[in-house]
Amino acid sequence: MDRKSITLLIVLLVLVAASGFGKEPKKEAVTGRPDKNVGFHSRTLRLTPLKGEIASLEHTSLRMRLITVEPEGHTALHVHKDRPGIVYVVSGAIYNHPKDKKPKKVRAGEVFYETQGYTHYIENRGEVSATLISADIVTRAEE
Repeated sequence: MDRKSITLLIVLLVLVAASGFGKEPKKEAVTGRPDKNVGFHSRTLRLTPLKGEIASLEHTSLRMRLITVEPEGHTALHVHKDRPGIVYVVSGAIYNHPKDKKPKKVRAGEVFYETQGYTHYIENRGEVSATLISADIVTRAEE
């Protein structure tokens, strides 16, 4: 498989709907804005340099990660500066907390986007781990 096919496959995988249902969340929300990750595990599945794919993205890569957020786990509050992404919830459910907005429950089979300047954190209030697939464009320093 050539590089362009692999890149397209990664993008398509993010968009493919998978079935899976987690239990309804029952835990209380994180108090305040978290400053560190807790119960959050990320494994890079594929990192594809975009040099030669798109001229203006010479120093970037397309990254796909498998993420597990344990019950009561969460990320730190963070910003997506020059790092757009798309996240697909494979199983379980998470709450996405955009800065200055109400949190939104994102269930298995649903997607949310992380656009330029998007500031947020996610948390798992459920009784089972949530599994996510994240694809984003990162600079060499973030790889």
